Amino acid sequence: MSDMFQSILDTHPDYICRFDADRVFTYANQAAVDFFRMDRDALIGSRLLDRVPPDQRSEVDSRLTLLSERSPASTTLHKVMRDQRPVHILWTNIAVYDEGRLVGYQSVGRDVSAETALRREIREQAKTLDRVQRELRMVLDAVPSRIWYKDDKNTILRLNAAAADSMGLSVEETEGQNTYDLFGEAAKAYHDDDLAVINSGVALRGKIEPYTPNEGDPGWVQTDKIPLELNGPEDRRILVVSTDITDLKEKETLLASINRNLDDFASLTSHDLQAPLRKIGISAELLTLEHGEALPDGASEHLEEIERGVRHMRGLIRSFLKFMRASPHEVDFDTVDLGQILEDFAARERDAISDAGGTVILPDGPISVSGNADLLGQVFGNLFQNALKYRSPDRPLRVEVTAQRALQNWVVDVIDNGRGIDSDEHDKVFDLFGRSQPQKGVKGSGIGLALCRRIIALHGGSIDLVERDGPGATFRIHLNARRRNE
Repeated sequence: MSDMFQSILDTHPDYICRFDADRVFTYANQAAVDFFRMDRDALIGSRLLDRVPPDQRSEVDSRLTLLSERSPASTTLHKVMRDQRPVHILWTNIAVYDEGRLVGYQSVGRDVSAETALRREIREQAKTLDRVQRELRMVLDAVPSRIWYKDDKNTILRLNAAAADSMGLSVEETEGQNTYDLFGEAAKAYHDDDLAVINSGVALRGKIEPYTPNEGDPGWVQTDKIPLELNGPEDRRILVVSTDITDLKEKETLLASINRNLDDFASLTSHDLQAPLRKIGISAELLTLEHGEALPDGASEHLEEIERGVRHMRGLIRSFLKFMRASPHEVDFDTVDLGQILEDFAARERDAISDAGGTVILPDGPISVSGNADLLGQVFGNLFQNALKYRSPDRPLRVEVTAQRALQNWVVDVIDNGRGIDSDEHDKVFDLFGRSQPQKGVKGSGIGLALCRRIIALHGGSIDLVERDGPGATFRIHLNARRRNE
């Protein structure tokens, strides 16, 4: 072999070797010499199997034996340990024949450790990706809301099982389809909203709209649309999340119908009730005016009692109508300073409180709640008036209002030292026309606290009577500290 050819082979990184028919080394380039970690002179003339790790000799011998003139080449991957780390060598062995007689072997080995490690890493990453995708699919399919992931051409890239089921299809059938093929005429409205969100970059949240797929059941949904930009402005996507509110919408429609019927019923009932009351009142008044002096003893008192009863009944009817018409419709909610409402009412009732020898203690600082100032004023006005009306004759009136912040709520206590309410009647006083036993002798409609509870319920809060050690009553009110649309 010429020195130049030898020099070329010695600079090649692959392990190049030759063996004779008895598998004795006849040539090795420098890379092969380094691999076998022997001097070249010592390597040449030694047997191949003596240079192979004992646990691999049988396999190497078998692979070389299987080579034939018809199938003279084979490539196998071997792992050997070098300096306590695995090295992967891809060996290609070629049997050399001369006129049908085996004369030797040509062997070329290449270190593919880096490629093997890379392939292993790719396989592991592929497994991880597959696991993540399966987990994501599991999570998405567990969500009851309908989820679509679409591009700006209205093509469904991904969706969950709930979304597919709602269209009467499977996930596999739906992915890759265009919304226009699945929703008919409604698809344009959906796509217009999608494009508005994608082009503006501003999410659309809480839109209530009809849901009318070509297949599947129609209904109502509340939809959020969130714009997504993956690889720049040319790669735009949108995430659509819709919650089925068909049952809620149907109940809302039914409730609206019931409320209209109740309102009509209340108006009709009040009219029918007030008509005979007017006749009774007029008759009693005419009797007094025309026959007052001729009436027998005690008749005037009876007529006055009739007139008082008529006035009381009219007040009850007005209160009943007021209660029936307290609803969330047409009610505007805003951030309200409850502290200011309390101060304003205390100022208006200063004379009445002073005449009762009373004291009112209000909390310091603003109390910002979500609500309607007029309705909340009515609630606390009623509680103040009840404190005045049901004060104890045995002690000066004292009304204290406290307010504490609890997470996203304000807890407001209205505490008086009046006659108090028996604990077994705490719920009864909030019933329509419900009054506690000790208050039966005091004038009242029995509707005030029922109206208070209804108003507080409209605000998403609660009002209750709580136990206290001393005399009087404590009304505890929970109100949302934030605006509803925040």
